[in-house]
Amino acid sequence: MEVIRGWLAVDDRTFTVLGEPWYDPPSGEWKGRFLYVPLDRSLPQTVGTHAVRHARQRDEVVRQLSAASDRELAQAFRAIPLSPIVPPAVPGER
Repeated sequence: MEVIRGWLAVDDRTFTVLGEPWYDPPSGEWKGRFLYVPLDRSLPQTVGTHAVRHARQRDEVVRQLSAASDRELAQAFRAIPLSPIVPPAVPGER
């Protein structure tokens, strides 16, 4: 994994963005996705995109992921389906 951005703000959240390349044997290509590590605890865990880049060589996928603009990273995050986060119940409240 490669650090794409050490700090990225998207709406009211902040993240470290990682790039994760992997080899896909059926297609014979390398693919890559973005992982968003929340810095502000706005999400309970790291979330990731589906494959957003692909190439025949790993280095090319890593280069493509690293070249993503802040706008592309924000759009990719907003495309991730997030389930609603339910806050824990407060004892004594109904």
